[in-house]
Amino acid sequence: MEQNYSYWLIEQYKLKSGIEKNREAAETLGLNEGNVSSIKSGKRHLTPEQALFIAEQCGLDIGEVLVKLDMEKAKSPAVREALGSVLKRIAGAVAAIALITGLMTTPASDEGPTFA
Repeated sequence: MEQNYSYWLIEQYKLKSGIEKNREAAETLGLNEGNVSSIKSGKRHLTPEQALFIAEQCGLDIGEVLVKLDMEKAKSPAVREALGSVLKRIAGAVAAIALITGLMTTPASDEGPTFA
């Protein structure tokens, strides 16, 4: 069985928090063990608020988490595809910002090239 995104988020939260049991994770997320079982089987999904909390606790990109959660919940393949396109644009923008930031913070050399 392929693991769904909501359950993957719960597993990431457990790893980051040092939690071993679903019951402990469920309590901190405002769920019960039955909810976690339903999430694991794909019958239920995390709410955006729960996903946001996990993203913040685990240092995950909030935009990516929320878009992937919407992709998981979407019933239409066309909607999933459109959300996937949004996710790619977000990833591209983040990569561009990281590159620009890296270039801006790299000290310029006042000296010319040195030749041996």
